[in-house]
Amino acid sequence: MLKAELHTHINIDPLDYKFVDYSAFQLIDRAAELNFNVLAITCHNYVYDDPAAKEYADKKNILLLFGAEKDVDGKHTLLYNINHEVAQTINTLDDLRRARKEHPEMLVIAAHPFHYYSSCHKKNIIQHPDLFDAWEYSFFYASFFNPNRKTMRLAKAYHKPLVGNSDVHKLKDIGRTYTLIDAAPREEEVFKAIKEGKTKIITTPVPVPELIRITCRAFCVGLRKKWKRRREHPSP
Repeated sequence: MLKAELHTHINIDPLDYKFVDYSAFQLIDRAAELNFNVLAITCHNYVYDDPAAKEYADKKNILLLFGAEKDVDGKHTLLYNINHEVAQTINTLDDLRRARKEHPEMLVIAAHPFHYYSSCHKKNIIQHPDLFDAWEYSFFYASFFNPNRKTMRLAKAYHKPLVGNSDVHKLKDIGRTYTLIDAAPREEEVFKAIKEGKTKIITTPVPVPELIRITCRAFCVGLRKKWKRRREHPSP
């Protein structure tokens, strides 16, 4: 079984760079300390693809995957096994449907689908089940507050694979929630195993002070996105 974290951000993330103070290499070092076998870097709307980082990860016995957390109709969507140019063509659900036909090797995961953000797919994953290979079980929950319960219930009903991720923005976040994947340590085998549901989620609730910290960070990110949209599209 491979220990995997498939949702992380680094300090050149176009959206979250102000909240992330570590490089890809520092992230790899921390993942190695925690005995991870698979690590994916998924910056917002940007595929970070650095051969030097991949070689560095190889030396640490980590399979490094490059992906993106792409805004698709404004909803966070984890895309893997495509390059940056292809990712930039995927902006709507219709684009995603087209891209899946053109790039069948692509892996698509709905990020934190039933959390209480406007960036969550929610009913989209039910209305368009063919667009998503798996759904994410997010680290962001507490014992008394867990939107993942709905994700788990519907995943069982719709026979959808689940992966657990920590949506890493701080090095101390990695390892809160992760996935064990029954696969050989090769990209094509990892993607195939996820699509086939050969996964097991390992997770613990987030302490309340951390929950508050992360909520405040998400609120700030939301404000920054609104300000950016207003600057780019000012009212007449």
